Amino acid sequence: MHKSYYFLIAVIMFSGCTPQPESTIFVEPHCLPSQSQCKITNSFGSFDILFNVDTVITEQMFDIIIKKDSAFEKLKVTGYLEGKEMFMGKIPLFFEKYDLQTSVSKAMLGSCTEQDMTWRMWLTIADQENAEKAVTFFIDFNSKRS
Repeated sequence: MHKSYYFLIAVIMFSGCTPQPESTIFVEPHCLPSQSQCKITNSFGSFDILFNVDTVITEQMFDIIIKKDSAFEKLKVTGYLEGKEMFMGKIPLFFEKYDLQTSVSKAMLGSCTEQDMTWRMWLTIADQENAEKAVTFFIDFNSKRS
């Protein structure tokens, strides 16, 4: 055999030994065990704050899902994420309407030196017809470093 074949076999063998990063497994939207609140009730109605992963892993995409039970039809959801104990900057959330009751934002968190980190998600729900009517609240949740 040529030396190049030995080299190719060695590369294949060693590449299989490198640890693979933990991958995100998408699941039916649900509340995280680490979430401080799953349901928010305010003057606009009731809102479920859900995630499409079992564990939020830094540097991997996930969805934040807001499901409303409200008589208000023209509500807009805006928000951002920030570290609770450690400043990691503000990560904006861009919610898009999925259907009449659901808004979804894709998100990704940066890694820090801590294995586990608590994040604070600030959400504002506003009436699109009356911008002065708005409610702001936060929810805390944990992530794991990838």
